[in-house]
Amino acid sequence: MRWILTAASALGLLIAIAARSPGLLGFGVLLALVCGLGAAFAFIEVQIQASSRAEYMSPGELDALKATVKASSPGTEPGRSLPPPTPQ
Repeated sequence: MRWILTAASALGLLIAIAARSPGLLGFGVLLALVCGLGAAFAFIEVQIQASSRAEYMSPGELDALKATVKASSPGTEPGRSLPPPTPQ
């Protein structure tokens, strides 16, 4: 779909360049702008999907993540997640 929008945008640009009437020029410019924006958003969406991770993690992935978090903080007590209270 993104390549069709890119081709339609190029076609609109060619129509606008070769136009001899104001109506055809306006149609070509409008076609080029609308399809160009659509193509840009389609390319952006593909890039975002390629760099995003899955929404859900398997139980094995969750266990591995929990193990790395626990291993990265060896000086803390296992049941304690908050900092110690400040003396008053």
